[in-house]
Amino acid sequence: MLSRFTHWRALLSFVTGSALIVYALYLCLMHITHAGTVLIASIGVAMAASSWFSVSLARWLQQQRWRQIVWQLMLTGFVLWAISVVAFFRHISVLSEQTIPLAATDRGAIIVLGSSVRGCVPSPTLAARLDRGAEVAMQFPAMKMVVSGGYGYGRSCSEAEVMAAYLMKKGIPANRLIQENASTSTYENLRFSRPLLQQQGLADDTPLIIVSSEFHLERATAIAHRAGFRNTYTAASVTPLYTRFPSWLREYFSYISGYLLGEY
Repeated sequence: MLSRFTHWRALLSFVTGSALIVYALYLCLMHITHAGTVLIASIGVAMAASSWFSVSLARWLQQQRWRQIVWQLMLTGFVLWAISVVAFFRHISVLSEQTIPLAATDRGAIIVLGSSVRGCVPSPTLAARLDRGAEVAMQFPAMKMVVSGGYGYGRSCSEAEVMAAYLMKKGIPANRLIQENASTSTYENLRFSRPLLQQQGLADDTPLIIVSSEFHLERATAIAHRAGFRNTYTAASVTPLYTRFPSWLREYFSYISGYLLGEY
């Protein structure tokens, strides 16, 4: 006879899975449909669906010892993966607490990395990056500022154009801004921005402050070093709470894929 624990576990799985599905649908309504959202929805569907078959699954597992071993190995693998995700999230949160050890008069450059735009308006994530970039620009008034981001699919304006317009409304003068509007990835953001900075007489060992979301800075810094920048600092924007988990989860896989693709 199956234990009461099996039934409670099925109920918990159904409730948790349903909550994840609702959360994923909410993200879709907010036009946040990247890989993190898909993964959350997939986990939710799997958990909710498994609750309906939990009793049958438990009986099937009890029939053969090897089935129980395989199932336990799968669960162990999932737990280890979840632990690695939590550790990665903790590491990301530490990055948002760092300060920039430079003097206000130091020469150098600031680069704000792009994110999605909606109808030539910054997304909440991009707006947070730009707000942080404006703060850094005020803190280091002698530095040039690169806004980096190209044209998304079907877009009439580049991320760089949208970013520059936003920053000028924040009081950053146009003659401080350098637009890089050809990139479509973090690697291209930094690689394409390098010659633009060199044209301004800024060498690779000149201080470069990378402004991006807290989840993005670890990978962006590694890519910057690969692109040739040798003296980098970071300034983190805080990802809006409602999109934080899927964004951080997507970055977990992006960091792994970047390593496998040799981006850093």
